Amino acid sequence: MLLKTSQKGVALITALLIVALATVISVELSMRLQLDIRRTSNVIASEQSISYMMEAEYWSRRILKDDRLNNNYDSLDEDWAIEIPPLPVEGGSIQGKLTDLQACFNLNSLYQGGAVNVLAQERFKRLMQHLTTPSGTDLSQAIIDWIDTDLTTTIPDGAEDNYYLNQEIPYRTANQTIKSISELRLIKGFEEDAIIQQSKNWLCAFGPAAPINVNTAPAEVLESLAAGIDNAKAKDIIANRQNAPYEKMNDFLTINALTAIITNTNGLSVSSDYFLLETEANIGQANTLMYSIIHRDDKGETTVIARSQGAY
Repeated sequence: MLLKTSQKGVALITALLIVALATVISVELSMRLQLDIRRTSNVIASEQSISYMMEAEYWSRRILKDDRLNNNYDSLDEDWAIEIPPLPVEGGSIQGKLTDLQACFNLNSLYQGGAVNVLAQERFKRLMQHLTTPSGTDLSQAIIDWIDTDLTTTIPDGAEDNYYLNQEIPYRTANQTIKSISELRLIKGFEEDAIIQQSKNWLCAFGPAAPINVNTAPAEVLESLAAGIDNAKAKDIIANRQNAPYEKMNDFLTINALTAIITNTNGLSVSSDYFLLETEANIGQANTLMYSIIHRDDKGETTVIARSQGAY
């Protein structure tokens, strides 16, 4: 009797172990299935989001082309400058906005044709006066060293490989034009997030140098154009262009006798060729953000010259 009871106990324990093992396997399979379903759903939603954002790109390019065919200037009261509110689409929504990249200071304008652009450098220095930076620091020197192809450090505030290779995580200078404003975080003097946040609406980086559009530039950028433009004059420029955009550079120079203040109009314009499209798609559980840099030629033909997801 004792042997039979012992055998029954072993059989019961074995059966319980089998049930427990089957339960664990079942739960594991169920979890993997759920993860596979979620993963597949996210992939589908992501692909759907990209398709919608490509359509937004196409729509934006049509708007920009039509705008060029209608006039030869660009201002903030035109159709392209209107932010697209969230629009319902299958599975979620999409929204976006076009901004003028030539409203800000293009960092690549500091170094052109193998030489420092002195006029652009002077404007950059005035622009940086709005930042909380160590007194007397010339931030343009480090940017120029980052772009130029030599390894000679500009004295006193420049930085080449010998500086960056001694950082906690070493790296080298790019020795080429800056492709994205996020690249600025790698350059000496811009490591602090506070500086990036202060200057993000004034600085940009894209393709070759392009003139600043006085119809769209913010007050800080307008103040940097010449030493005689203070905040009051910048606000007058903005107030006047809201009433009537500057269709020609002469229209701009007649405001507050700017002809006597801005003696060099190189690097200035009333129109733009480069625009940034920021598109956000929310499909299912997926949230996708894409940045597209669009170039428009004199005939209105547009080309997407760069795309990035998550950050510009």
